[in-house]
Amino acid sequence: MIFSLRKATENDLDLTYKIKKNALYEYLEMLWGWNEQAQDEFHREHYKKAHFQIIELQEKAIGYLETENRIDHIFLSNIMILKEFQEKGIGKIILEDLIKQHSEIRLEVLKVNKRAIQFYQNLGFEIKDENEDSYQMSNIIA
Repeated sequence: MIFSLRKATENDLDLTYKIKKNALYEYLEMLWGWNEQAQDEFHREHYKKAHFQIIELQEKAIGYLETENRIDHIFLSNIMILKEFQEKGIGKIILEDLIKQHSEIRLEVLKVNKRAIQFYQNLGFEIKDENEDSYQMSNIIA
């Protein structure tokens, strides 16, 4: 399965929101309920600040990678892949490549998203801290 990453543009805002909704709706609904207007506003504001890359398979957008460069690490804000393309190894390849490029990656994952937690743990991430709804994870073993 050959896929590619490309830098997101302003034209990808609605696309990334649809992908986010496809991938996260059930988890956010479970925790707080899905408020369409609030989610849309949050996504639009966040889109301005973060670095988004579109994941494409045969020129079709199937997901996105969202990262933020921090002083001493990279923060993986999101790796979102449409449900029908999940569990095909795409996310694993992308994250393995990110690990090769950066000495430390941190992320936050919802506690109710057991599949994502297992995915990150299988790639060497460990839980470093937690709050009521999420775990903070890092690939640095300390």
